[in-house]
Amino acid sequence: MSVLREKPPMPKNRIHKMGSALREGGVGVTPDDWEAYLLHQTEIVGELVKQLGDFAESNSEVLLGGETMEKNIVPGSGAYMVSGRPKTIISLKEKLRHRQETPLERIQDVAGTRLDCDVTLTQQRRIVDELCDLFTECGATRVDIKDLRDGSHSGYRAIHLHLRFPAGFAEVQVRTALQSHWANVYESAADIFGRHIRYLHEDNYQGSLSPEEEIIVKLLHVLSKYISQVEKERDECLSVYPSDDLDYNMRHRQKIAFELESDIQTTLDELEELFRKVRGSRRK
Repeated sequence: MSVLREKPPMPKNRIHKMGSALREGGVGVTPDDWEAYLLHQTEIVGELVKQLGDFAESNSEVLLGGETMEKNIVPGSGAYMVSGRPKTIISLKEKLRHRQETPLERIQDVAGTRLDCDVTLTQQRRIVDELCDLFTECGATRVDIKDLRDGSHSGYRAIHLHLRFPAGFAEVQVRTALQSHWANVYESAADIFGRHIRYLHEDNYQGSLSPEEEIIVKLLHVLSKYISQVEKERDECLSVYPSDDLDYNMRHRQKIAFELESDIQTTLDELEELFRKVRGSRRK
């Protein structure tokens, strides 16, 4: 039987108590309980990654536009990448403190996986619909789609599948090439400036940035808006109109969108290199 269809090895009340202890700093959490919990989450991630990998391989030509799994997903590559990880104890403590009313057993993304792929917005949604059916077949008792492409989440864009299995909760993120690139760079910024920048969109946001940091974060948010614009143009050009039927106006719009797309990638690459140097200097 798949691990997704099996109940957790720990009773819910013990998971709940462990979550409460983690929220208060981790005092009282026994190593055995944490290891058992982490092992179970790792098994869930492993099964989800396998299912996503099989799905991507069998649908690459139809939905993803490519046939290989790559580490760098860029527009025009036709590539895709599947990844996953259980949350670290540090990240989990932060999440529990941020969401005071949510018990550990209901944290959606302790077991988190991603499918990053070079697709249009229309194709992205088709993939999500296909994955809903896939995970229902895998034993999900509930599948909720959370579309985060409107940019009201501190610039983050993606579609999330929130899954509920007998084994527990899990999350699958489906991101386009540009959405993935931006999110990875923003995570690097969060590692340097403070992970609180991920919650800028929330009313109860608490955090501070230096003037220099604020400029960079604002730049990333501007890039996110440009990504939305580019992806909508790309979607219309590539999904609605066959390439041979594009009129002059549409071809001109396509050219501008591709140029902006290239500029966005260049800026993200430069920021990524800047953050890499900052991290390197801090290790010395």
